[in-house]
Amino acid sequence: MSQFASSTPAPLTPSDELLAGLTATLRRWSALRAAVSDQWGGPSSHAKADSLRLSLHSQLTAARGVPDARDLGDDLLIYMEEEFSCQLEDGSPADIAGILVEMASACSKGDFELARRMVQNAELERASLEGNKVALQVEGEMSDDDDEMADTAPAPQPAASYTAGSLFADPAAPQAPANQPPPRQLGEAKPAREVERVVDEDGFEAVAPRRSRRKEKLPPSNVAF
Repeated sequence: MSQFASSTPAPLTPSDELLAGLTATLRRWSALRAAVSDQWGGPSSHAKADSLRLSLHSQLTAARGVPDARDLGDDLLIYMEEEFSCQLEDGSPADIAGILVEMASACSKGDFELARRMVQNAELERASLEGNKVALQVEGEMSDDDDEMADTAPAPQPAASYTAGSLFADPAAPQAPANQPPPRQLGEAKPAREVERVVDEDGFEAVAPRRSRRKEKLPPSNVAF
């Protein structure tokens, strides 16, 4: 027996396979990526994205079964609007929900093909954004061109790297204030906020400005099977 431990990573559990695919799908969602990178949700933007991922995973693995795709899409739409002030009209929340529900249903039956494909697609996109090429091995065979590329190109990260850490890892990201309440769960009603009344010296109450809703032109959602 070899005295060295095997370098082969341990296989992921069905729950982790789903989490990896879920993470890959959310990382490729251009609206969420922009909302976090530009801090549309304030200093807690990273925490809100992480809370969204964990909440989705909890719902998709609940004992009561996989949620309805339409309901999940509505929850995503509301969450993006209320937590990131982002009013989406591109249909991407419904698209994301459809992918996640199909993925969760497949994973519950031991079929991880879609989840793994989403991780592979996320890795290809990451490498493209970083200006790198990724060597992919298909059914154990590689072409001569692939052999040359593999000498210098980084290999795709293992799916296990999609189950730990922050959704959008950024050590330089601003930290949320210590007194900030924890991000709410997906589908949870937003707590009512008490509005402080401001009365001027003439006795008139000032009207608080309405919160704007972002309608930036985001790039088309590139999340696909």
